Amino acid sequence: MALGGDTSALTESTRVGPRRILAPAVALAWVLALTILPIALWHRVLDDIVASSNWSFSYVAELSPWFLLLAGVAFLFPVAISAGSSPESRLYPRARRAYVGWGSVLYLLGFALTLQTFEVWSFAH
Repeated sequence: MALGGDTSALTESTRVGPRRILAPAVALAWVLALTILPIALWHRVLDDIVASSNWSFSYVAELSPWFLLLAGVAFLFPVAISAGSSPESRLYPRARRAYVGWGSVLYLLGFALTLQTFEVWSFAH
């Protein structure tokens, strides 16, 4: 290929366009929304749990859904950073699909357990 010649040989992963530049920002916005959503929905439950801090097994068990949510977001963060980048990129995680799988499962499990914690909490209050 000569200089200034045919650019159709560029693949989609090597082109820089608005979609590729915007992808990490959109993905990080989703991760931020996933972080804020449970706190916004169930902040009173979390306040009550944190206020009763006595470091017993039941206290850690009451915080476990929140830890699962945090772990799910932590696994999804590298995936969001690498959104729109090519697999040859330095920031592209090699086990990206595993990160998506672990992040999704941990987040959904934490969300379901947080919902159940809220239901139990609402009966007591």
